[in-house]
Amino acid sequence: MGFFDSLFLRKPPPDRFAAHFIAAARRQGFEGRLEFNADEFRLEHGRNAFFNLHNAYRAYCETRGAQRDKALHSFVATLCSSGQATPALLSEAGPMLRPLIRSRSLIDEIRLHHMRTEGDASSFQAACLPFGDDCVILLAVDYPETTSTLLNGPSASWQLTLDQALRIAADNLRDHTAEAFVQVAQGVYQGAWSDGYEASRALLPDVLQRVPVRGRPVFMLPTREVLLVTGDQDEAGQLHMVELSLQASRQGRTISPAMFRYGPADAWHAAHAVPSGPDVSHFVPAGAQAARHLAHLKRLYQKEEYDTQKAAIDRLNEHAGAGVFLASYLLYGQQDDPVASFSVATWTCGVDTSLPRTDRIALVRPDADDAPGKTRVVAWQQALALLGDLVEEEALYPVRYRVRTFPDESRLALLDEAG
Repeated sequence: MGFFDSLFLRKPPPDRFAAHFIAAARRQGFEGRLEFNADEFRLEHGRNAFFNLHNAYRAYCETRGAQRDKALHSFVATLCSSGQATPALLSEAGPMLRPLIRSRSLIDEIRLHHMRTEGDASSFQAACLPFGDDCVILLAVDYPETTSTLLNGPSASWQLTLDQALRIAADNLRDHTAEAFVQVAQGVYQGAWSDGYEASRALLPDVLQRVPVRGRPVFMLPTREVLLVTGDQDEAGQLHMVELSLQASRQGRTISPAMFRYGPADAWHAAHAVPSGPDVSHFVPAGAQAARHLAHLKRLYQKEEYDTQKAAIDRLNEHAGAGVFLASYLLYGQQDDPVASFSVATWTCGVDTSLPRTDRIALVRPDADDAPGKTRVVAWQQALALLGDLVEEEALYPVRYRVRTFPDESRLALLDEAG
């Protein structure tokens, strides 16, 4: 085998991978429309459905041999199940129901897709519950080879509310949850079920509370297949957990960079209700090192989410002829201290702009020749406090802010230059 053949086997070009994926889907019985959208690196099928290839490509490139075939088969099976009819009878569907935790940004990505393909997203209403500030709980049907997410919630024929269906789903997951936490670092435990529902088991507080940690459990779900737990009294464990989450995030299928804790057990413990909303909150580590690493991890996730969002909205605006400029989420760091990162967005005078939420804002006046200068980098919090009347929050997630009017020289002078 030549060098270039070996290199190709390690990482095929994206378009060649897409062709390979489509061929595998056809062999597995997928008969409908299946077109590769190279600009968005996704497959378009059905009336206006899509299947992102990013996670499949990453998993394929990072495995070898039988594991590579297994990874490809798993993603192809997910695509092939997308057209599978949901069981009409609750007696059939009930035992197959499972709860899922997913990133909140995924819902907005689907909404933006509906806006582009249908010109209107009013018909898209995802049936979900909040889990912390950045995640949602969805209902799914568990098939032998894949999971089908029910974005519209339970079938009307089941005569169940979303809460009722999720309670059944959580009980089903509990019934399939053996004691399978293994210690992966001092004070840190990881779920080892290997069934794709690892992160979803954060919806089973009684399971996590049996993990032998110091204090109450705090946990992270960096990806769909990774659930990590340590104690709220274990500062070293919290740092290890963040480091392990960073490693896991490189595998794709990300969910959240946050550290979570449960609220009082009164609401969910007695009836095995699914913890959501106020039952779950973000936990801030007391240790300075863990807090720094966690803040850096959050910026990495935000960078990926904002990049995906910007690409989707730019396509929408191009189609609609809109003149708004979507500022990028720029991430900077130090070579000798990688976690000492900060994010910046640029607000330019005379440009109708949509800003991501960042640590700092670069206020740019291309033609300026006065004291504040052409570029002034300031802290986001101070800018929002002093220029809030010029900033309009948009109905997007992750959040963006529309700025149409640039502050004058007198207001710029009130802002401190960020160090």
